[in-house]
Amino acid sequence: MLQVAHHQLGGPIVLIRDNLNVHLDTGLRTWTADRDWLTAHQLPTYAPDLNPVEGI
Repeated sequence: MLQVAHHQLGGPIVLIRDNLNVHLDTGLRTWTADRDWLTAHQLPTYAPDLNPVEGI
């Protein structure tokens, strides 16, 4: 899905991830690192001000 968005937009993408176990997977980190058009930022472990869902 990110690759499709990249092709449609024609530019770099910035991805902000929370700490869901799938987002921390080694395979996903490797996949992300292999794409020069994709920049990924990981939210801190506990950041209710940045991720309000954590309060639920």
